[in-house]
Amino acid sequence: MKKVIINIIITLGIVVACDIIVGLVGDKLLKSTPDVGTLQADAYQAIFKKKADVLILGSSRARHTYNPQIIADSTGLTAYNAGIDGHGMNYALIVLQSFLERCKPQVVVLDACAAMVTDEWLNNSIDDVKYFYGLNVPLTNYVSKHGTWQLRTKLHSNLYRLNSSITWIAKARMLSTNDCNGFEPQFGNLVDTTIINFTDFEINDIQVKCFEQIIETCNNNDIKLIVYIAPSLEVTAKFQEWIKAFCNDNGVLLHDYGCDPYFFNNRNKYFNDSDHLNNDGATIMTNHVISDINNSR
Repeated sequence: MKKVIINIIITLGIVVACDIIVGLVGDKLLKSTPDVGTLQADAYQAIFKKKADVLILGSSRARHTYNPQIIADSTGLTAYNAGIDGHGMNYALIVLQSFLERCKPQVVVLDACAAMVTDEWLNNSIDDVKYFYGLNVPLTNYVSKHGTWQLRTKLHSNLYRLNSSITWIAKARMLSTNDCNGFEPQFGNLVDTTIINFTDFEINDIQVKCFEQIIETCNNNDIKLIVYIAPSLEVTAKFQEWIKAFCNDNGVLLHDYGCDPYFFNNRNKYFNDSDHLNNDGATIMTNHVISDINNSR
């Protein structure tokens, strides 16, 4: 029995030592992540490094739509696109709070879609950046407040937190530097221009609370918040009705291009796929944003 106990203690000691070593090495590698345009690398840049006068938040619809370089050239303001595929309001809030640890943007452009305020992206929005738990205060606070006890427990293990990180860290170091400031243009032309109507829509309380915190944070820091619905052939009328009422109740400026007739009448020309504009469409939308930024100054 004594031998068994000793073996258990030795095994636990080895596991703890491995966990500590993995944490030290992994965190050092994370903190030197290059700016190469991959999902995790861009998340690292947005959460830890970038500064800008105009901060763009949202999902892939933001990432592929708003061109920071055009905004900078036209307004004289620096801009960064922190949109990330498949991430909700919870991730957008974490990025905004993280930005404020380094700088205060003059304008926040928030591109909203239905999935950002439902439970569809609630968990993967955090799972994709779990590597930064303990290193980033807003992320750590979010998990402490909204994460399950199981998640909070697992994230105290470096072996779990950094699981699979070696793959994207290694990939990032083999790619060339990306200087697009988070923007990822699309260059295809849509063949099937069928409009897809979605009827199901149910808000998630956590995502909506994060949306409210984004508004509150901007108000408290004298940051101009402009909310957009980018053009899409995937139409969610119930979401559009909900967000119009939500923004109106919260005194937020909303520009809804979700069913914009100009883009709808030029579907082959300006869409890359049913939910994203191509680069030509993105340039037009970016110019709309520039006009709104100039009008708000």
